[in-house]
Amino acid sequence: GGGSCLGKCVHVFRLIFKEIKDNTFIYILGIIYLSVCVMNKIFAKRTLNK
Repeated sequence: GGGSCLGKCVHVFRLIFKEIKDNTFIYILGIIYLSVCVMNKIFAKRTLNK
């Protein structure tokens, strides 16, 4: 029933968490890269507005 579905979700989340823990450095680099891209877009918009 519903319990097995919840168990499956927990299992998937645990696998994802393990992957993130194993690849923390890559995960952090990805976040930094995305942040830089977003910042560049914001600054580009600001410079265009001026």
